[in-house]
Amino acid sequence: MKQQLALGTAQFGLDYGITNAHGRVAAEESLRMLQCAWEGGVGILDTAPAYGDSERALGEVFTAGPARAWRIVTKTLPLRSVQVDAQAVSRVDTAFRDSLAHLRAASADTLLVHHADDLLVPGGEALYRWLRGEQDAGRAARIGVSVYDGEQVRALLARYRLDAVQLPASIADQRLLADGTVQRLRDAGVEIHVRSLYLQGLLLADPSFIARRFPDHGAWAQRLHEECRTRGMSAVQACLSFFRSQPAFDVAVIGAASAGEVRALVDAWQTIPAMDWSGWAVDNPSFTDPRQWNQT
Repeated sequence: MKQQLALGTAQFGLDYGITNAHGRVAAEESLRMLQCAWEGGVGILDTAPAYGDSERALGEVFTAGPARAWRIVTKTLPLRSVQVDAQAVSRVDTAFRDSLAHLRAASADTLLVHHADDLLVPGGEALYRWLRGEQDAGRAARIGVSVYDGEQVRALLARYRLDAVQLPASIADQRLLADGTVQRLRDAGVEIHVRSLYLQGLLLADPSFIARRFPDHGAWAQRLHEECRTRGMSAVQACLSFFRSQPAFDVAVIGAASAGEVRALVDAWQTIPAMDWSGWAVDNPSFTDPRQWNQT
């Protein structure tokens, strides 16, 4: 499969990202962003009901703009419970119906379980049967899950057949490459979507910001930006070149906050070559895992 770019749309419905100073994207700007993305060859949009009003905003933009055959990736309602019962599956079903209604779509290309442990707790098999039912009914062409770590992937592959998995990876966060998770997914024929290539914008920030927020990694950030200058590229290009260097990666999910950012992203995507960043991994989840940022 040729590597593809997906536009992440969390900022269409949330004030998303540790460096986001602009808040949610306005409706008019959303339309311009999608126009730029489509004209630049981007045909995949990544969203979720957990992203605030993102799905509703997309549906309104779809109505306002020209008809286009977007490949839509959305996610289930996160349950985050110790057990999945019939009532929980019903809530997920209702939320997915709402997602399609908000998106003004009859189906999604890819439906991911947003909280991986929802498939692993007792009763998770019922949720998976629901997923397969949605696929069989034609409301989702592909089914899969969004994960955080290799342990989840091992447990999921032992129990279920998955078409797609979304996982985090970046120049800083290379654990799922190092521990064999990416290869395990590739061997199972799973399409791999990569999020957090910018580490929620952190890798694009001025090193002084990182030094203030993560004092132990300020020097690393300074070296990274110096390396980018040495290689004659921006931080965005560096992040994309990392993705390009991993042939097992299929889809890069990257957000933007303006049409200008989308144009710059598309330009970089179309021109940047693969480059080796294997020596830049940071073995510290307090820096590489956004779930732990509020604990630092």
